[in-house]
Amino acid sequence: MKRIKGIIALTCAALLALSGCASAAYQARTSGGTLASKPAGTYPTGPVKLVIWWWGEQEAAGAKGWLADTVAAYEKLHPNVKIETVLQTTDSLVPAFQAAAAANQGPDIQYFWGGINAQEPAWAGHVLPVSDYIPASELKHYLNAATEDSYKGKILTAPWYVNPQFPVLVRKDVLAAHGLKTPTTWSDLLSTCDKLNAAGITTLAGGVKDGWFGGWLYSMIDGQLVSSPSDVTAAVTGQQKFTDPMHAAWWQRLQETVDHHCWNADINSQQLYQAQQQWVSGKAAMTITAGTDAPNFVKKVGADKVEITTMPKIGNGPYAGKMGTTSQTVGITPWTKYPKVDADFIEFMHSPQRLQAWYDKTGSMPADDRFDMSKVTDPVKRQLFQMALNGAPYLENYIPAALDSNAVFTNVQLVLQGKRTADQAAADMQSQVERLRLTDRSLVNDFKAWKR
Repeated sequence: MKRIKGIIALTCAALLALSGCASAAYQARTSGGTLASKPAGTYPTGPVKLVIWWWGEQEAAGAKGWLADTVAAYEKLHPNVKIETVLQTTDSLVPAFQAAAAANQGPDIQYFWGGINAQEPAWAGHVLPVSDYIPASELKHYLNAATEDSYKGKILTAPWYVNPQFPVLVRKDVLAAHGLKTPTTWSDLLSTCDKLNAAGITTLAGGVKDGWFGGWLYSMIDGQLVSSPSDVTAAVTGQQKFTDPMHAAWWQRLQETVDHHCWNADINSQQLYQAQQQWVSGKAAMTITAGTDAPNFVKKVGADKVEITTMPKIGNGPYAGKMGTTSQTVGITPWTKYPKVDADFIEFMHSPQRLQAWYDKTGSMPADDRFDMSKVTDPVKRQLFQMALNGAPYLENYIPAALDSNAVFTNVQLVLQGKRTADQAAADMQSQVERLRLTDRSLVNDFKAWKR
């Protein structure tokens, strides 16, 4: 979903606003995964100016105020340090950083989405691993750092806040009106689809016109069928195939949702958040949303009418019945003059007061296991946070973005349109990754080094 620099940088950034996209384009990397490095030095006593480029207010409202307060508190402790923060638009974040990397100048601290979104910039030499500057005793508390942001024994970027991906929202009142309960297994879901379809009610409201929802479905369904993210990276590198039963089965499950009329009839002409309004209005029993936005949807309908759950359970694998989770991150750039200060500020973001302040300001979950969950009194948020803590890897973060957009997005649309079978979709995904391995020779080595 991301490699052709000019076009993909913009479209991928738009997707990332919904938190389901892979990274921007770094096809031209020639470093072969050699990570950038720079001595930490000592903490300076003279004047220091830092610049932070960030994103996040768009999905965690209140983040802007939290960051302003955090900067003010840090500057009070370190009067010689001045920090400028620049909130990027969704469309500008990725291409602006690409331009900065090309010029070898720009922000000292940069915001990255997790997984492949941070991996590829680091493989290109555009990130200093935070583990070179922040001790392991600190980093071990950062949620998802080891699973998503590690490479060759180092942690590349520092998780900031957690984004549960993606909860299923259920209208209990709609189901009850038809004598139904929340489906918990895949067979339950298909049976529910049959009964609601006969009554003229949509079971699942979704929209794939813009493509992004396809990546969500891939992660939510196939995430229950694999045994580890290493299965996915192995298929990328050629040690497994996307036509193998483990990987191809998810296309069969998707086909079953079509056969049982689970979706709104206009799913291919609806964009993601357009379709969710059908759930709000009671025209659909279930929908799927980004974790940070789930409480807002619950408020629109009323907590007494809503249940938050996961995609119904498929099989008995380690991630069956679990929700994917990822953490949005910040990283240190190789052109910064003050990596020691950058790292110290990132640690300050994780201090107890700032963790609590993050939740108070945004209502979302800080990416740190030291956050006091007892302070979360809202039952919806508490449930969502617990689901994230016990969640599964988010698979879209483990495939090349070009494969995501060209194979996953496109084939989901075609399967839902009835223009491609499940077997054809799996075969096309395999064909796409084989082509990608030929056109991006460093891909295999980078992914092998990243294997879990």
